[in-house]
This record gives sequence, structure tokens and C-alpha cells, in this order.
Amino acid sequence: MKIRLGIIGLGTVGSGVLDLLEQHKAFFRDSLGFEFELMGICSRSQARLDRFAAKAPFTTRNPLELTARPDVDVILELAGGEDAPRAWVESAFANGKHVITANKALLAKHGKELFPLAEKSGTFLLFEAAVGGGIPIIRTLQEAFIANDINGLACIINGTCNYILTEMTSKQLPFKTALKQAQELGYAEADPAFDIEGTDSAHKVALLASLCYGKYVDFANMTVEGITTISDVDIAMAEEMGFAIKLLGIVSQDRSGNIQANVYPALLDKKHQLATVDGVLNAIYLKTSAVGAILLTGAGAGKLPTASSVVSDLVSLARQLATGNPKAQPMGFFSSRNQAELVPIDELETEFYLRLTAVDKPGVLAKVTTVLGEEGISIRALVQKPEHDPEHVPVIFLTHATKNSNVRKALKRIDAMDIIQAPTQVLRFYR
Repeated sequence: MKIRLGIIGLGTVGSGVLDLLEQHKAFFRDSLGFEFELMGICSRSQARLDRFAAKAPFTTRNPLELTARPDVDVILELAGGEDAPRAWVESAFANGKHVITANKALLAKHGKELFPLAEKSGTFLLFEAAVGGGIPIIRTLQEAFIANDINGLACIINGTCNYILTEMTSKQLPFKTALKQAQELGYAEADPAFDIEGTDSAHKVALLASLCYGKYVDFANMTVEGITTISDVDIAMAEEMGFAIKLLGIVSQDRSGNIQANVYPALLDKKHQLATVDGVLNAIYLKTSAVGAILLTGAGAGKLPTASSVVSDLVSLARQLATGNPKAQPMGFFSSRNQAELVPIDELETEFYLRLTAVDKPGVLAKVTTVLGEEGISIRALVQKPEHDPEHVPVIFLTHATKNSNVRKALKRIDAMDIIQAPTQVLRFYR
């Protein structure tokens, strides 16, 4: 069976897909019976088009020219971006073409329109590479765990942040130094905000939450906190207490069907499986009804890991088309008509780590503990770290489980005191 391809985007992932298709061409043809023929390529860069021109009979810098061609069956959208690719995907569907994408930003923002459109046009929209790079989490949720209820999910889904926090922990580096190191190694962009502020993680977590619970989760309604406020004091305290700090995407559903989906740095017991995931690795920790707890971990980005997932989608699509009944799995829950009402993070109940920066004066602790008590927050432990600067003394409170709203109200009062020199650092525990 011959499947004719058009590729939009010839950067890291696009070139990786071409490499893998060439390397496994004989296997796909002889063992699986599929011949993937590249009919056209598209890139904004003429230099890249020139580099790969010999691989396809048609080249263009206009994606819409490629999506309109009658000799293309499947579009691989690998260029990235939030808004521009929407028109390319819509054009592909209008012309009866299936789409495989690695673009989590596109799906997180426009999936509510694109998935219903794919279903209406009888085409596939596959996106294994959009979440977790080479980790096969999308198909795992759709197929391997089809007989399971997902009781909860926590994930380390951004390699840049995980690398920075790992370096801060293992080498006692300040945040800015670890970030600069990540940039020098190519793990962080020149403008790293998309990663370190949690936006990239939020896009992926929204997709996972939608898959887990069959309702459209809008990332814009999630609470998203990054890692920019994590200090060496926080890292050292976590180590001292036997915890690791990780940027987590956390998704859960209560018995009433209410969904929470958030991204924030959290304290993990070092014995937890996620706490051992270091460097640029990604991981997804699932709590399932039939299988129990399971951890999937691996490369979350990169040329070949991401390309591997794209090719996986391509082979899966080819198998479906070969059956003669090419009906895509319904994805109508990615629709604004079935949007999840997320539970506000203020309703979250967990333990908290609070680091105050206070002046070294008598009565400081009494004032703070009074406010905490009045807001219904019970203190589990208190640590005051010695500092040379009496005007900026770190004071750490660990609380028993309490609602996020209680902490928010207490800190509004505490941070307004003249004895507090900086906004209080807040970290939640994940058990």
C-alpha cells in the first residue's frame, strides 16, 4: 500500500522524520507492506528546501500549495507555531487529507475547532509527538488503558525546567546560572519564558487532561506557575528534608467528576518515582483503576525521539487505512461544546512549604503564626535559617494539609507586614 506524504517544516523534527523513513524504508515495505512516498516538502527557508529538494518532486514555501495538491494523502505538520498552522490543517481537511502534527501549542489553542473538523471531514488528526516527545503517552491513554479509569496524573513534561532544577540540586547552582548553562547546551531558548514560566507544560497537560477525562480542558483556565522564583535556599531545604523540587503538571478528577488541572513546582518525597527523573528527561505518572500506578519516562524532545513518535503515528494511520475502514477514533470531546469546568486551585487541599523573608526582630514569628492560625493553617514544622543579613532572614514554615485559599488569604496579610521584605515563596507538596 502506497501512502503519499507532504511535509511542512524541515527543521529538527522534519529532518529527523526524513532520516527515519529512509532508514526503515525496506522494513516498512517488505514487512509491513507500506510504502511511504514523499511527494512534496515545504519550508520558509529556501536553504532548507534546496538541501532536501532531491527527496521530493515538489517544493514550496507556501504550505497551502502543498495541502491543496491532489497527489498528497497525509500532511505532516512539523513547523510549529500557534496560529498560522491552523489554516494549513484546515486546508488539509478540506482537501481530504489526514494530518499528523507535533505541535502542542496549535492543539492546545485550536484543538477545540480542529478535532471536530477532522471528525466531520472523515480524516485523522494524530499527535503522539505533541506530548512527551518519544514517550508513547497518547496511544497509551487511547488504547493500552482503554479499560482503565485514570484516577490521577502527574508529569514532568518540560525538559528545560527539569534540567535547570536538576543542576540547581546536584551542583548547588543559583537559578540564573543553571538557566545560562541550559542555554549554552541548547536545552533552553535565548528567550526561555515559554518553558520556565510553565506555558509549554500547560499546553501538554491540557491535552493529557482532555484525553484522561473526555472533556475539553482549556489551558487558559489552568493555574500555571513556573520555576523562576525557586532559590538555592528552597533547593537546599528540600534536600535537607528529603524532598526534590520538580515542575509538575497535575491532573485529577473527584467523585463528582470535577477536574483539576494545574502546573506548578512541587515538593516530592525522594522515594517517589518522579523524584528520580533528572536532567532533560520527561515522565508521566499515572494512577489507573486496573493496572495501578505506572511511570512512563524517556526523552521528551529532540530530533529522533520526536520524529519517532511522528513515524509511529504514520504507521498507525497506514494500518488503519489498510483495513478498508478508515474511521478515526472519535475526538469530539476536544470541543468547546464539551468544555470542562475546572475546579479552582483555591479548592486544592495539600501541605505547603512557605518561605518568608523577614527582618530579625523579636515578635516576628508570633505575628506570623497568629495570622496562620486565624486562617485555619496548622504548622507542622518551622525552620529559621541563619543569615548574615538581619534584614533578610529566611523563615520556613511547613503546614499540615490545608486549602490553597487559606494560604492565599494568610499570605495576603503576612506579606503586607513591614517585617516581611519580599513576597513569600509558596510550594505545594505532591504525595
